[in-house]
Amino acid sequence: MRLNRHMVKWLMVIAFFIFPLSGYAHSGNSAVPVFGPNLRVGILTNQHSLEVSADAKFAIVSTGTAKVLGDFAAQEPVTIAVRESGFTVNGRPVEATGLAVVMNKAHSTVYSEQYLYANKRRYRGDLSIQRTIGKPGMTVINTLPVEQYLYGVIKNEISPEWPMEAVKAQAVAARTYALANSNKHTADGFELCATTDCQVYGGRESEAPKAIKAVDATRGLVLTYKGKLISAYFHSSSGGYTENSENVWSAKQPYLRGVADFDQNSPYYTWEEKLTLAELDQAISKAGYNIGYLQAVELSPLSSPPVASFDRGVSGRVKSVYFKGTTGNIQLTGTQLRNMLNLKSTLFDITISKEHPQPAMSVYASKDRKKSHTQLAAGKPTDFVVITGFGWGHGLGLSQWGAKAMAEKAPPGNTEYFKDILKHYYQDVEIKKAY
Repeated sequence: MRLNRHMVKWLMVIAFFIFPLSGYAHSGNSAVPVFGPNLRVGILTNQHSLEVSADAKFAIVSTGTAKVLGDFAAQEPVTIAVRESGFTVNGRPVEATGLAVVMNKAHSTVYSEQYLYANKRRYRGDLSIQRTIGKPGMTVINTLPVEQYLYGVIKNEISPEWPMEAVKAQAVAARTYALANSNKHTADGFELCATTDCQVYGGRESEAPKAIKAVDATRGLVLTYKGKLISAYFHSSSGGYTENSENVWSAKQPYLRGVADFDQNSPYYTWEEKLTLAELDQAISKAGYNIGYLQAVELSPLSSPPVASFDRGVSGRVKSVYFKGTTGNIQLTGTQLRNMLNLKSTLFDITISKEHPQPAMSVYASKDRKKSHTQLAAGKPTDFVVITGFGWGHGLGLSQWGAKAMAEKAPPGNTEYFKDILKHYYQDVEIKKAY
């Protein structure tokens, strides 16, 4: 096939985006030194149509053949949709296994930041589109260096207006988490998602000057344990004490140990949920458990940490809770009950009381279970189940509200205090430069 000058021009542009020069990657306004390895982030999944555009002239390109499928002006909206075979571009069928949105910066005469757009949101780096694996729609993937990815993460995870040492601690934790989990969605054709399943990423619209400052100030820093990246979990507020990893998920990680937290000023430090016994019966039934009418709940009473109880973790978080019904019994994990009732955490106590002033809760040692266990006897369907809880999140690793409190008491002028915060919440770790 003979190539005319127009096609050669676009192929040169495409080659730069698909095969970036060693040591460089595409960014807002020019080729810049790579800020860490590139990440492929699935920003939209199973979409049946979407709108793309760019701040400069751009093309829609077939990723399989590098064929230019259409040229478009700056800011021109282009609608892409899926069909049985391939895609449509502004309603015109095109044969392609995948698409890329490629900006031609040679036509830009004014120095400015320029971005690609997906559904009117701006993104640094590159955009590509593929069929969603196992589903009929399409997935949009944003490929960009990890540091620029973090620019669009931090604001969604912690307030950039908090003390800088807390925001820097969050940046290191988020960077470590991203790199340690960069194979989480390989089966979906990308590496990380843009939701709470990974970290919340929103592109350029989610950036903030102080968040960028925190990322830049910690560039390349990661948390390691015995030379390996850790699973740097973080959460909003622990409720006074973080948890051991094996009491939340199955794996024991020596760096994820329960420690005292300083989140007493968190708005989620204490909370309460109240529902009737009838509503709890309905929730249990809706979750697929047939135990009839609830007769009793067995759970050790919450005490001050460190807690030593077979059904609670070191912080007091519920590991298991036992429900007795008229037609059966079930034992649920704290996480199962949290999801079932949409609770803020698994650090809670349960009491049962009547709507009348006199108490209707019977608390006594269960004869057929451990003596430390107490049994709360249920009453009428109109009686209330009161769940008094603490904290928000799984309770592992960095507590964001606790980090804020620590940063507020940091020595004046100490720009390395974020390391003290991290080493409090992650035990026996090292903070190293990854790049």
